[in-house]
Amino acid sequence: MDRPYSNGNFQMFLIYFIIPLQTLILLGLVIAKCTWTSEAHKYKKCFSTEKLEHRALKILQRNRYQTDVHIDETQYHKLGMKKTCPTVLRSQSVDYNNRSVSPWRYSIDSVEGRFPEKIVVAECLCEGCLIIKGPGHHGAQHHAYNSVPIEQTQMVLMKTVCLNNPEKYSLTSHFVKVPIACTCVRSRI
Repeated sequence: MDRPYSNGNFQMFLIYFIIPLQTLILLGLVIAKCTWTSEAHKYKKCFSTEKLEHRALKILQRNRYQTDVHIDETQYHKLGMKKTCPTVLRSQSVDYNNRSVSPWRYSIDSVEGRFPEKIVVAECLCEGCLIIKGPGHHGAQHHAYNSVPIEQTQMVLMKTVCLNNPEKYSLTSHFVKVPIACTCVRSRI
């Protein structure tokens, strides 16, 4: 008579019973861990006003966004101010925005409750593009071409009131398109 755990039977017992049982136990532990972690994460998402900015900066840094930028507002225009298209390109300028056939200026977009609160954005100064006929001539705006913004996607964090504690706030991430420069393209026909 065969012994129940002889070498062949024992291997079969391991393969068909113990290994699947261990796999199920590990799977159960992983699921439980994920559930506990997500519950804890929900709790940790609410911050006091004092800790909210620190947390927002930490998240932005982790996602490789520059957070130590100081914006000198005196160097920028107010967003939406009247803009005029120049008739002369400043070819001696070191700034691309002044030498471009599609010139632009920088303004500050400020939104309270957003991290970062202030974002520098480019505003195209002309509808068309400045086309220069030759040396010594001034640029004339041509509408066969359009000045269009070049946009970069940037993650921002918005402050929202926590549902379970109205005295605390959570952060929700959003992706916004930020105009960073302008370029000249042929107009659509």
